[in-house]
Amino acid sequence: MTAPVSTRRRDGIAEAGPLLQVSDLVVRFSTHDGTVHAVNGISFQVEAGETVGLVGESGCGKSVTNLAIMRLLPKPAGRIAGGRVEFDGLDLVQLAEADMRDLRGKEIAMIFQDPMTSLNPVLTIEEQMTETIRAHRKITRQESRDRSIELLGMVGIPNPESRLSSFPHQFSGGMRQRVMIAMALALEPKLMIADEPTTALDVTIQAQVLELLRDLTERAGTSVILITHDLGVVAGMTQRINVMYAGFIVETATTPELFAAPSHPYTVGLLHSIPRLNAERHEPLIPIEGAPPDQRRAPTGCPFAPRCAWRLPVCWTDNPALAPVAPGSRIVTSGPGATHLIACHNPPTAEEAAVGRPQRPGFVAAPPPGIVVDELAASLEATPATADEVVIMAGDEGPVSAAGAAGLPLPPEEGER
Repeated sequence: MTAPVSTRRRDGIAEAGPLLQVSDLVVRFSTHDGTVHAVNGISFQVEAGETVGLVGESGCGKSVTNLAIMRLLPKPAGRIAGGRVEFDGLDLVQLAEADMRDLRGKEIAMIFQDPMTSLNPVLTIEEQMTETIRAHRKITRQESRDRSIELLGMVGIPNPESRLSSFPHQFSGGMRQRVMIAMALALEPKLMIADEPTTALDVTIQAQVLELLRDLTERAGTSVILITHDLGVVAGMTQRINVMYAGFIVETATTPELFAAPSHPYTVGLLHSIPRLNAERHEPLIPIEGAPPDQRRAPTGCPFAPRCAWRLPVCWTDNPALAPVAPGSRIVTSGPGATHLIACHNPPTAEEAAVGRPQRPGFVAAPPPGIVVDELAASLEATPATADEVVIMAGDEGPVSAAGAAGLPLPPEEGER
């Protein structure tokens, strides 16, 4: 079956609008323990030739978002429960599976986290690369082999012709990732999704792989979604960044603006959790206390409220929508002039963002209302092993355990008295 052709491709005319537009995407997983609210109505766009970063802690929904775009959610547990994913004029959510299969690799490619598990250990590199090429192009085996040699040479693998007969275990981690990049670029896709492409690689090899990825995608004009928890990676690779937390996008801005003026407490926390080369030597790192929420519970209020030092009473009950940092600004969702948006009732000031904690005289983070404490206590009774993982920040008094006496400060340890 031939995949339907969008108006943009059929007429050969550049269509106004982004290459990829995700609108109110909702992803759910059905488990024996209940429904996991993995992605909760996120929206973003990617322009042709643009590189967009998607950052956040493990479990925040980054990879699930992009598996949903690719329609590769594990079945039957995972499902797209709502929203639209429009790529080059096609609605991927409604596309027939046979048509989607034709689109993968050819128009949208993906580099997965671990190249060793992504490559088939019992097939040679030649078999895997030529299969990918011939699945989408009507060419001879020799032509696909020649293309594979060309691609391996492009990604910097020495003696590419002889290495085609090698198996994945005969390559180092960095070389396997280069093979994955070559396979992803084999059909010159319009969009590449790179899911933590430098995981498990040492720092030197990371830099080489990222530089290679940037060079090849810029030359081909390929759009990129770069998924990572490493803010240093997106700083040098992307034009825009979306920050995710608990299945929501909580901040989005151009890369220079996000680093210059982080405006969501979670983004501020991420930036203060990593060492800075230009920081004073005595400046301590400021960790984000607590743990991400249990996403089996339907989200109520701001998902970051239990860990936020800037929270107000409204944060416990009302989850704010993305809005411009400068109220009244015209909203631009993509490109170099994209508007800086945050989902926060009480954003840190520039001075507070610089030091990583509230500086307003007398300000104390709002304690949880009784209904929130009751819900947390009920969930902890059901799963007592997780009691120590649920921590609520209480201003300058330090962390408070939700399993304790309704949010009273923890007593100091014996050695700290």
